[in-house]
Amino acid sequence: MPQISTIIPVRNRKELTQHILSQIHEQIARTDTKNISVIIIDDGSTDGTLDMIKNQFADVHLIEGNGSLWWTGAICLGMKYAIEKLESDYIVWLNDDISLAEDFIIKLCDICESGELSNEIIGGIIRDQTYKDWIVFSGMVNKKLIRSMDDFGTAAAIKVDTLNGNLAIIPRGVVDKIGLPDLNRFRHYGGDFEFIFRAKNAGCKVILSSSIQATTDYQVSDLIRYMPPWMQWHLAHNLAQRKEILQGFTNLKSHYNIWHMVNINHCGVSHVPLWKYSVFYIRQVLKVIASDFWSIQKKEMDIRDYLKLQNVPQEIEEYINSQIINRGK
Repeated sequence: MPQISTIIPVRNRKELTQHILSQIHEQIARTDTKNISVIIIDDGSTDGTLDMIKNQFADVHLIEGNGSLWWTGAICLGMKYAIEKLESDYIVWLNDDISLAEDFIIKLCDICESGELSNEIIGGIIRDQTYKDWIVFSGMVNKKLIRSMDDFGTAAAIKVDTLNGNLAIIPRGVVDKIGLPDLNRFRHYGGDFEFIFRAKNAGCKVILSSSIQATTDYQVSDLIRYMPPWMQWHLAHNLAQRKEILQGFTNLKSHYNIWHMVNINHCGVSHVPLWKYSVFYIRQVLKVIASDFWSIQKKEMDIRDYLKLQNVPQEIEEYINSQIINRGK
């Protein structure tokens, strides 16, 4: 029976961490599964997360960080622990802000026990908990994110170029082949995409499966913060919001920070000169500021096209459009 380790990075989200651990333990108990371990990497929580885990989930393998690991550093620590200490055959990346489907553990065991995944990474889909037809995290094909079940056609699974790290199943053989995620160049955002893209380039199959599912509470604010910076700039209501958008270019918590964006654009390159980051930063700041002089009609049309491409539910699309109208007044 293969050994499976789920790896969950956490920091100061005690209730969410408690929820997903409860789900995993309840499903394991219900199926009487003996071959699944849970590894939590707590990167310096100060909200009582550590005590909660120690008191309520004593069988969890708990690794403590000091607040400097970020996502990729935490994932790498967990993967090394799973391989070196637990001799895991499969590693499962999970985020703590998702709710697993009721049959998640059953499906996970079926996949891993099939013995067919030595060279194949499988990702699952994360739907919005309110709008269940809206896929908010999944994978990417030809630089296009999978946002709708229609993208699967008549198949339950499709080949993709890369996957989100919220829910992914990685065989030990893939790690032996390509190593760990790049924690130096992708400290927070991009560590998942780069690792899986590198695995594909090394000959591994990358599959997005609609049968492995979870949900999350995806807010309008989440949708907006993943928009291109100039779109966020156009929707901003005040100077404080615009200042925050500019600060995002040098903030690791922002998905469009310059290190993430430049390194993604240079995947496969062993060294990126420092000047490229500076040039990218200047260009992006100028683009955002210059967007104030673009045609209002074109900007609003581009935003609406973006929302359609993201399969945004009509109610949320109407809300964003109302913000556009109010912004123009």
